[in-house]
Amino acid sequence: MAACANESARGRLSDTKSSMRNDMYKVIVERPRRGGGWTKPGREPREPDDRPAHEGIRERLRGGRKWLNENLRPLQRWLDRQAGRRWDAVYAELCKHVDRRNTVQQHIHVHLRDFVEIDVYESDGRLYAIRRWRGTAPLADSYCDLYVDPRNGCLMRNEAAFAARVRRRAEHRLAVHARQAGWREGVRVVDGEVQLHRLDGIWYRIELAPVPKPRPSKRKAGVSLPGRAFDAVLHAQVGECASKRLNLYGRCGVYARSKRQLNQAELIACRLRNGDGPDPFDPRALAAAALAAGRKRRSPWRTGAPH
Repeated sequence: MAACANESARGRLSDTKSSMRNDMYKVIVERPRRGGGWTKPGREPREPDDRPAHEGIRERLRGGRKWLNENLRPLQRWLDRQAGRRWDAVYAELCKHVDRRNTVQQHIHVHLRDFVEIDVYESDGRLYAIRRWRGTAPLADSYCDLYVDPRNGCLMRNEAAFAARVRRRAEHRLAVHARQAGWREGVRVVDGEVQLHRLDGIWYRIELAPVPKPRPSKRKAGVSLPGRAFDAVLHAQVGECASKRLNLYGRCGVYARSKRQLNQAELIACRLRNGDGPDPFDPRALAAAALAAGRKRRSPWRTGAPH
């Protein structure tokens, strides 16, 4: 008897959790509309001749338009609780409490596709969603957290889109950190005079030197010529590759005095690898390089001891 009572109580709890409240449409759409009323039209001119010859409707109604102020979070939370149920049953319950014959309640059904990918099909073992405006795309690229599985007709959570969203956020965070740290792909700045560059898949240690000062011309008086220096990376004179040196070294006042290939011990110490593969941003290597350069690093411990 106790087991039967527990099963019945559990069934009533699940029904209460999955059922929609009768006044859902009131919670969603019955809110005051925003916009309009905060700006008043200008004073009418006293003389009829002072009126403009042509006037647009938008100019007179500027700031006076209104828009809907629906609260769609209750609908989104209710749909998320319906994951695992048949979509036909979920949609029938939604239509039971939100009448499509009502113009105001019909607006809720328009926003239904903002949370659920309804038109989904399977091709070569992968799921694709048919979007309203941008054609067909993989289900992992969808912005909806729910979808209707074409294999069983149930409402399911879009785990692939969630994982892709987390991956894009992590990549964006790394890109922001790399941009703030001044990191460039294929380039490692050791100090002001030494840089590591990957050229044709091989990492080299490049020593930089200031560009020599201009020298006076022997043939023409008052004419100065660029200093004589040969760039070891660009294989050109410094007077012929100012823009290339700016893009390669970050400034045009220096040139590559020497170039040497890194050995295996140096590659391991700098966390580098030869090859044509991508050069991902590694914040641990950047922190290790900063620590080796003698920069100050704040400790996470707060002992309260005097310095």
